[in-house]
Amino acid sequence: MTRVTQLDIARKAGVGRSTVSFALRNHPGLADETKKHILKVAGELGYVPDPMLSALAAYRSNSRPKSFKGTLAWLVNSSGGTDWGNGWDKKGPYDQYFAGASERAKFYGYEIEKFIMDVNLPSRRLASILRARNISGILLCPQARHDMEMDFPWDNFSVVTFGYSLVRPSLHTVASAHYLNTRHAIQELVRRGYSRIGLVTDQNTDLRCGSNVCAGYLVEQMIESKLSSIPPCFIPFVHDDSESVERLNDAQKLRQYIKLHELDAIVTSDYHLLTTLNMAGIEAPRDIGVAGLSLQSNRGRLGGVVENSLQIGAVAMDLLVGMVSREEKDLPKLPMRTHVEGFWYEGQSM
Repeated sequence: MTRVTQLDIARKAGVGRSTVSFALRNHPGLADETKKHILKVAGELGYVPDPMLSALAAYRSNSRPKSFKGTLAWLVNSSGGTDWGNGWDKKGPYDQYFAGASERAKFYGYEIEKFIMDVNLPSRRLASILRARNISGILLCPQARHDMEMDFPWDNFSVVTFGYSLVRPSLHTVASAHYLNTRHAIQELVRRGYSRIGLVTDQNTDLRCGSNVCAGYLVEQMIESKLSSIPPCFIPFVHDDSESVERLNDAQKLRQYIKLHELDAIVTSDYHLLTTLNMAGIEAPRDIGVAGLSLQSNRGRLGGVVENSLQIGAVAMDLLVGMVSREEKDLPKLPMRTHVEGFWYEGQSM
């Protein structure tokens, strides 16, 4: 049997071959009725794309300079009394998400523009601005709290978000592989001979990670015979290296946790834990080993698993551009969760 071609479909459907090509690629400029008719004819003829021709077309497309296709939105939700609009791009993973997404957007011929939704620019007005500017794709910045809900006219847009902080609605999400990163860090500590390993994290941070940090920690204790069963310690983070009253209280609580369970190592989501340990009179790695989880960079004394934030942003953009090209709008019926694993950084804390 000969392969069914796009020309065969065009002849039976009574249209030009270019129209068939547009229909098979779900081109937004083609009428829905025409698309349905052509797809029906393609199905009746048993049309299957030629993978070699598809690969050749993709190669030719990627080899050509990308023409400007439009603008996509980076949306920051500062509504509901959350002071987030001026903080999303401080030094941390979220500016790396944006940088990774922006670089990948250029590859596809898009640019990203930032929008802040707050009392001055509520959701309905913002949506009308995006529609007026023909912006149909949104990357939604992580939310300020772990239990956020968001009201927005989703039916007009393709949307991808990050992490687990948005509980309603459920959107396609790209996140750091917190569960796997935690298990990776513990396995590295066990390989070095540590056996009494504790977890120090902020409870709000763990909830923002979908409780995947605690899950990975507890699973490793269940399946690794060398590990002692030790509960996690929840300490609110101080997001700098200052010697404040809060950090002094944290240092006392941390010292009690280490002494009570006779710890020889800690895994932590706190990037500044070495400062807190020093205030408690404990030095790593002399007195205790410390491995970070989802670290922001592979620099500094604290070793552990580095979150690949640039890649997370790039993967989110890959997903969004695909949705925009397929005109996949509104809330997804089956939300996808895409996890990006980090990489190991030795540091000087183990």
